[in-house]
Amino acid sequence: MTRRGRGKVPKAEQDGIKRPVHPAVILAVVALVHLAIALPALNPAPHNGGDNAGYLSLAYSLTTGAGYVEAWDPALAPHTKYPPLYPALLAGAMGLGAEAWITFKILSLLLVTVGLTVCFAWVNHRHGVGLAAGVSLVLAFSPALLWSTNWILSDPLFLALTLACLWSFHKSEHVAVPSRWILAGCVLAILSTFTRTAGLPLVLAVGAWLGLARHWRALAGFVIAFAAPNLLWWLRSRAGGEAQYVSEFWMIDPYQPDLGQAGIGDLAARMLENLQGYVLVHIPAGLSPWSGGALTALGLVVMAAALAGWVARIRVRWTVVELFTPIYFGLILLWPAVWSGDRFALPLYPLMLFYAGEALVREAKRIDARLPVAAGVIAVAALLVPSMQSWGQAVSGANSCRSFVRQGGPFACYSQGFQQFVSAARWVGENVPDGSAVFSRKPRIFYTLSGVRSRTYPLSADPERFFREAREIGVSYVVLDQVDGLGGAYVGAVVRDRPWAFCGLVGVGEGDVRTQILGIIEGAVDPGGEVSPGSTIRLAPCSEGMVRPNPRSLPAYSATRLPLLALPAP
Repeated sequence: MTRRGRGKVPKAEQDGIKRPVHPAVILAVVALVHLAIALPALNPAPHNGGDNAGYLSLAYSLTTGAGYVEAWDPALAPHTKYPPLYPALLAGAMGLGAEAWITFKILSLLLVTVGLTVCFAWVNHRHGVGLAAGVSLVLAFSPALLWSTNWILSDPLFLALTLACLWSFHKSEHVAVPSRWILAGCVLAILSTFTRTAGLPLVLAVGAWLGLARHWRALAGFVIAFAAPNLLWWLRSRAGGEAQYVSEFWMIDPYQPDLGQAGIGDLAARMLENLQGYVLVHIPAGLSPWSGGALTALGLVVMAAALAGWVARIRVRWTVVELFTPIYFGLILLWPAVWSGDRFALPLYPLMLFYAGEALVREAKRIDARLPVAAGVIAVAALLVPSMQSWGQAVSGANSCRSFVRQGGPFACYSQGFQQFVSAARWVGENVPDGSAVFSRKPRIFYTLSGVRSRTYPLSADPERFFREAREIGVSYVVLDQVDGLGGAYVGAVVRDRPWAFCGLVGVGEGDVRTQILGIIEGAVDPGGEVSPGSTIRLAPCSEGMVRPNPRSLPAYSATRLPLLALPAP
């Protein structure tokens, strides 16, 4: 006689049948495994690229009520380059108390985890748990995904939204009432365009699929829902001038504006260059740390297998994924070659591995029904073993950097040239008068560190252009940096051409290679004479009016707080 309160033994257990594991449990395990892989490789150093600081600055502007403006720029112009969803997410995190560089990095890591988990669910439902596990493991240890977990960029959010959209439309084809999944997919596609402009291929793929599936009402609603907010964003961009991505897209090289606009021939050459770059370098390098001929061979094999898998799928039916893949790949082939890199191929990695895996399984089955498992294990191991070695190096590097950061501050892991740039930003933030503006190599980082507005110095050795732009935006200072060769090539050339138009404020660093903070003398007159090639230029000291009489006291740079959030009021 059983005791009261004890339930009956489930029939499945009575029959000796094990209950299947709930899908949510499997996905939770996938997420935890990825966190266990990614967290040890999380580098504490802030990224030294301007995009990271740009997103944080935009988020800060939103939290202060200033609006979606370029607070780092002297013109305080409305921002039209990055869509606002990711900065809004960062602003929300700031509103909840996020302050440390590492907190915003962890947000990126969590978004990558979401993307990887959704990828597992999608591949598992489409082909099976074996391929899903293989694809997810390769991705988890891949250099591309590990890189994306470490920086404060919109790519992880874009990856998560894209894969969630594709998963939603896949689910809509396998449920009795698909409307909710279609609605979710449509919303996610629209959100992707407000994360990155590259979300447009996803919108085109969704629209094409809705038309092919004859979901006319859903298509009409999707077009309206997409067009209305994007029209407002476009009008806002037009009001502030042409959107930056549009203008930069048509340049031969956005970092060398003097080269001019790209023509039809330039675009064709760009596509060919990008095709070679992505197939032979960027895509395989994002999957494995191989190099040389092995990397080239890997790229060719993965691309050929993925193409075969994609063709096999479209012979059966077109889905949103099959439409999205070639449209997105075509877009990144059209972008300026200097933008090319594995981060822009991020949404393609799960899809290419899936198609390549299906092609491998299909061909292995033709040889022997028992071969697919062995072939899959060998293929995964070939990618996984070197990636795990690279991951181990990343973990070691992150541990070393943590030690440097504890002793020398958040930027201690970087070169002396960049550390001098950081020190120069601090000096300017403490010593120049309120309302000043500076030419610098990385204006968004400069503003995030100092609170002083900045713009990139003209990427030209033409002194007329340099001084014209300085007058137009009210720039009175320039940082002649040692971050890379651009400072010497452009600012150094202008200083050598017109040394009498500059004055010296302070040098940062030790030895001969130092970062110089210079004043720009308004209305300076050429005293005559020439500067001999190779001679040392000595500038007159700046007037007292170019330095604040009572320096501001900036808090010490810390890994636990973003400098912009800790700056005193001017």
